[in-house]
Amino acid sequence: MLLLQARHPEMGDAIRSEEESIVDGEPFNPRLHLAMHQIVANQLLADDPPETWQTVQRLAGLGYDWHNIMHMIARLLSDDLYSALSEHREIDPADYARRLDEPPGDWPPPQTPEPR
Repeated sequence: MLLLQARHPEMGDAIRSEEESIVDGEPFNPRLHLAMHQIVANQLLADDPPETWQTVQRLAGLGYDWHNIMHMIARLLSDDLYSALSEHREIDPADYARRLDEPPGDWPPPQTPEPR
């Protein structure tokens, strides 16, 4: 968790205060944000599901940076968690693996470096 916090130094005060913030007009919980990063990191370390690492490699090959890739995968997880909690249903691992294999959708395209 310390490494993930170091990746988000702008959240330091918010994490310590345990308060939600408003970002782009939406409520934002920095502790939840870091927890989602941690879940993705744990999936990668455990290679469970293996589709998570395959997705990282595919998206990196398309030019997305590591941090945005983590956010894309965390978005899928948060959608599943929200549905599971709000609809009182179990998460479907096969559906999660299928969605990991889909194109990134409406996520901003990767930035191409400026020519030097």
